[in-house]
Amino acid sequence: MLKTLRVSLALIFILYTSYQIRNAAPLAQAQTMSNDNYIIKMQGFNAISGVTSGKDYELRSTVGDLSPIVGEGVNFKVKTGFENLASNLPFSILLSSNLVNFGIISPTNPIIRTVDLTMNSLTAYGYSVIVFENEPLTIIPPIESNPAAASKTFIPDTTCDNGQCGVENATQWTNALTYGFGYRCDNLAGADCDSSFIKTNSYKHFPDLASNDNPVSIMAGIGSNNKVARISYKINISGNQTQGAYSNIVTYIAIPNF
Repeated sequence: MLKTLRVSLALIFILYTSYQIRNAAPLAQAQTMSNDNYIIKMQGFNAISGVTSGKDYELRSTVGDLSPIVGEGVNFKVKTGFENLASNLPFSILLSSNLVNFGIISPTNPIIRTVDLTMNSLTAYGYSVIVFENEPLTIIPPIESNPAAASKTFIPDTTCDNGQCGVENATQWTNALTYGFGYRCDNLAGADCDSSFIKTNSYKHFPDLASNDNPVSIMAGIGSNNKVARISYKINISGNQTQGAYSNIVTYIAIPNF
């Protein structure tokens, strides 16, 4: 009969940046397209720029980068690009702790621990954070007389009160007789947590790499302001859970969009 057990999980945070490298062209050339009614000239050093003109109009287009000032006077200032993006700060992910210690757990007494996740200096096209666990919370051998058996003892990932929550869908988890390990995401700044967490006390379980699950997005968004989410980890065990120390590793990967 279990009296108590101790649980902890390590958190790994990875900032992933994707670059596309192409062979440099020997010469950059403008392009002109025309007929009897219009002339389109593409030119300049911006990603997209040019002049479209006709008999009665002339339209100049440009897509900038990080809000350089292109014109300024006594009563006006003209900028191009993305006015609110901070160009001097690196894209980054920060969590308030890299270790979650649940301490001693007793049966049918759920414990919740929280960690705050902050995204800084978002890209113009947004970002996403994906997450996965290396395995379910697993006992740290040797605990029993048979280490091989002990290494296979684990706390299952929760399926919530209705048995339907998984890696994609969150459902209610409030029953003290529903066991397992799960998580939820709550917005503190911004509204980037996955929408399936919108209902209070709704939980998912982490994708399990040991079971060949694919990582899933826990939060994603766009905008220049920093985004903050609170991740809540919940554990509840039954009276026949093997006594011992349990742990696993949860990995977060922040990916900027380009």
